[in-house]
Amino acid sequence: MKIAATIFLSLILIVLGNQIRFFSAKNTENETRYAQVKKELEEARRDYGKVEANFSYYTNPNNLEKELRARFNYKLPGEKMIIIVPESSSTNQ
Repeated sequence: MKIAATIFLSLILIVLGNQIRFFSAKNTENETRYAQVKKELEEARRDYGKVEANFSYYTNPNNLEKELRARFNYKLPGEKMIIIVPESSSTNQ
């Protein structure tokens, strides 16, 4: 009877040990995945902040007009455009 109980308890300990090892490995895997998802979430929040800042900037008509003029050389009818070219820095002067 003692031998059977010892064998039974040994089998239970082996099974429990395997389960502990399995769940420990899963826990490590889940912690790694959690850290990765948390990093992606922070990146998405930073991107969202940039998009929100750009949106609020461009909803102002003055800023939108300024950007259109700067990017596409837009001018109103009757306006004249002046393009200023900086002096080139050359050592042969």
